[in-house]
Amino acid sequence: MSPGLSPVYRERQRHWSRWLYRIQWMLLALIFLSALALRLNLLHFLAAFDVFKAAGLAVLGMALLSMLVFLWGMVKRHGEARNAALWAMVLGLLPMAVPLLTVGQDNFQRPPIHDITTDFRDPPQLLAAIALRSDRDHRPEYGGEEVARLQRGEPAYRDIQPLQLAGMTVPAATALAAEVGEGLGWRIVTRSPNRGRVEAVARTPILGFTSDVAVRIRAEGEGARVDVRSASRVGVGDMGENARRIRRFLGGMRERAGVAH
Repeated sequence: MSPGLSPVYRERQRHWSRWLYRIQWMLLALIFLSALALRLNLLHFLAAFDVFKAAGLAVLGMALLSMLVFLWGMVKRHGEARNAALWAMVLGLLPMAVPLLTVGQDNFQRPPIHDITTDFRDPPQLLAAIALRSDRDHRPEYGGEEVARLQRGEPAYRDIQPLQLAGMTVPAATALAAEVGEGLGWRIVTRSPNRGRVEAVARTPILGFTSDVAVRIRAEGEGARVDVRSASRVGVGDMGENARRIRRFLGGMRERAGVAH
């Protein structure tokens, strides 16, 4: 190319492969904006999931195309095409890498349930959720033996057990449960110390998926028994999020009450 050519002409002569990573950036921006809209309650989960699925498949397709362009650039010794394709392939890994880093690979193998409890036979009821959930959300009733069987059969959920608080009254344990829940960022919607009941709304930190949580405290022996139920409003599975929420809550209760694990 002649050194006397204008910069505009040089720009026009750039290889088309630069559009590989440009398109990847646009698709990733679409995924990010959809996630932000979901987090701000501007977009329903089902609509956001459709965008994630379509954009994710497009990103993967562009990454595969970029792999072919990269090989062509290697054979033809075309540095610009090779570099552009490499960047496009790297960007194509993000939709897979981010969920793996934030959720964890093992949690993708959790059973397809979204309702976790410490008591299968008599799970805490989600009473406030009846008014809080929309027609497009799951019903707040527990799924029964089928859901209980899937939770019992998952080794990673075997630690989801009731908590025994020796020497603590029901009102005191209920007040403690509300404090621990608030410390975890839950929005308390029901607090009844005499009835031993706390209900709250919890959201995941990134996408803001909403779950309803019911904590039930009953007198047992010389202390109190704490049962918890956490149920997602949308989605088939929860990738272990409800179990993690219950673990954090019971861990906070143990720490505040001075109970050994």
